[in-house]
Amino acid sequence: MRDDGDPRDELDALDELFEPFELDDPPVEGFDAPSPPPVAPPPPPAAAAPAAITCPSCGSPNPLTNHHCEQCGARLGKEPLPLAPPPTPGASPGMRALGMLAALVLVVALGALVLNTLRGGGDPAAETIPTSTTTTTQPPVVVELFPSSVVASSELPNLPAEHLIDGDTETYWNDDSLQGKGAWLKFRFSEPVSIKELRIHNLTNEEKFKRNFRIKGYSIRVDDLDTVITGRLDDTMDPQPIPIASLATTELTLEVLNTYPAQAYGDAEAYNELAVAEVRFFGTKR
Repeated sequence: MRDDGDPRDELDALDELFEPFELDDPPVEGFDAPSPPPVAPPPPPAAAAPAAITCPSCGSPNPLTNHHCEQCGARLGKEPLPLAPPPTPGASPGMRALGMLAALVLVVALGALVLNTLRGGGDPAAETIPTSTTTTTQPPVVVELFPSSVVASSELPNLPAEHLIDGDTETYWNDDSLQGKGAWLKFRFSEPVSIKELRIHNLTNEEKFKRNFRIKGYSIRVDDLDTVITGRLDDTMDPQPIPIASLATTELTLEVLNTYPAQAYGDAEAYNELAVAEVRFFGTKR
């Protein structure tokens, strides 16, 4: 039987063959130790985002989503909005209006100067200067006009037509016993007059008024107009006005168209004559 020896001796031999591995031993020369894996550096801390945007114009805080300031309306940004340069004085609306007004005044003054020159006036500069004095044209004053003469179609010797313009209503004119048929009266003025009204006066004595014929229908002509004025008088002793609108009359003709009949007065018989006491004229002189 074989003697294999002591088993402890075999274990010691194995221990010498396999020495324990220790991390603290220095590295074997000629061999590099593996490098550790790279480690990423930690991210830098994020900057705290501002909670609001400050307006560069007024300094008011605004939400981040705003593009314009809620207080002043300015655009939100780093720089304040540039201000527009002030307009030049010549470009303002007031200056433009003043320039237009000055040009208009100049045109009016030149037009007045040219017009005055064409008319052959005196000193143009003196006439174009406005003054504070206002000239008011007064209407012409209506006055009584006196004919220079009167002619009748007929008359009685002691009751002539001149009694019609003597200013006395107690005197009167009679035609020559024709009862007023075809009677006419022609008044003349020494200078042209503008007649506004003619006034006929019948006799003022009641007996004579009724016993004579009186004018009823009439026609009037003036030498400066082609118009014929016709009308009818009332059978009264009151003065009766007739409107006239002549311009430059030197002759007026009154024609009798028909008459009121004469009447008996008590025991006195009616006359055959036409009677008129006075004819007066009112208007303006030329």
